[in-house]
Amino acid sequence: MSERRSDWRSRIPSVFRSVRFRLSALYSAVVFGLGGLILALVYLAVRWQLTTQTETRLFIRARELQLGQFRFLVDPQMEEAQVRTMESLINQFVLEKLAIYSLIGLGALFVISLVVGWILAGRALAPVDRITQVAREIEVSDLSRRIALEGPDDELTRLAATFDSMLDRLQGAFQSQKRFLADTSHDLRTPLSVIRSNVEVTLDDPQSTIEDWKATGEIVTRNVGKMGSMIEGLLAAARFEAGQATMVAVDLAGLVRAAADDQRAAAADVEVDLQESIEAVEVQGEPLSLGRALGNLVDNAIRVAPPGSKIEMGCGRRQGWVYLAVADDGPGFSGGDGTGLGLGIVEQVTKMHRGAFEIFSDQGATMVMWLPDGSDTACPDLDPLRGRPGPVMGFSGSPAL
Repeated sequence: MSERRSDWRSRIPSVFRSVRFRLSALYSAVVFGLGGLILALVYLAVRWQLTTQTETRLFIRARELQLGQFRFLVDPQMEEAQVRTMESLINQFVLEKLAIYSLIGLGALFVISLVVGWILAGRALAPVDRITQVAREIEVSDLSRRIALEGPDDELTRLAATFDSMLDRLQGAFQSQKRFLADTSHDLRTPLSVIRSNVEVTLDDPQSTIEDWKATGEIVTRNVGKMGSMIEGLLAAARFEAGQATMVAVDLAGLVRAAADDQRAAAADVEVDLQESIEAVEVQGEPLSLGRALGNLVDNAIRVAPPGSKIEMGCGRRQGWVYLAVADDGPGFSGGDGTGLGLGIVEQVTKMHRGAFEIFSDQGATMVMWLPDGSDTACPDLDPLRGRPGPVMGFSGSPAL
């Protein structure tokens, strides 16, 4: 039944299925109905007036017949019944002419109202056509188009502004995904290249000894460990994004202590002092992904920190937000350099927790994961460990609460 109904509708020309035609028909029907009602009332009023005149305004005095403002001389030989018959014929003629002209006026009113309704509906729906055109021209690879509709603050203007805001969020998400994929392919390719090159060198050397193979095995093991950590981070982010992660109360102080214990030996190998700055705070989140993100921040800091320097890890609360932060005395960041897959995963995890990931870089760098604690305050624009205002690199910007 539904298929036959849809097939029947498909035979109707598209112009008659459009919203513009339906609005035009609605406008015309309203105007036509009101016009018909007014003309019907006028007809009934005229008919009543003529009928009343027939009964009360008939005078044979002075042999004159008065019909409203008109006076007719009456033949003295004409009887009153004949005069009444003549008056009835005149009234019938007037009413018939009035009915004919009313019908002609209604027909003209219907056509005019339909044309005017079509024009007005087109003007009213012009912003919708513009939204449709922009939506057709948008591609996944290019989300830079915007409607930018100007005009009064009405429903269509607000709809266009909402559509532009949605495009802004989609463009930011797609750019983040593209950067994340690029970082993933690059960072996963690096340990694979190291493993392949070392194995090929050892295989091609006919004089390879057991010690050479042991050294190659250590390199392979180290790089496989790096790849394993990357894949664990990717899986944690994927589970969170797929809705398979369970949100629980996470003790950030315990998370920082655990990460410090795991990374202390690696920091000692490069002669870097790992310090903690902890406040007792909790946040609703997924502990595995948050732990992996914090580990990536520490890994990045250890990689760039110069020997003899220190790395500070911390958590706390500022202005209604909680944070996880890692600060180092390395060369800092310039633009988008050095983000890598590790920080890409951190950004993804922060976004999934509806937070903001920011980097402060001035004589070293502070990498901060801001996480909302349920309040509606704006994300703090400050370095929570060193008190420096303003980030030089905002990955996700202010979160949309």
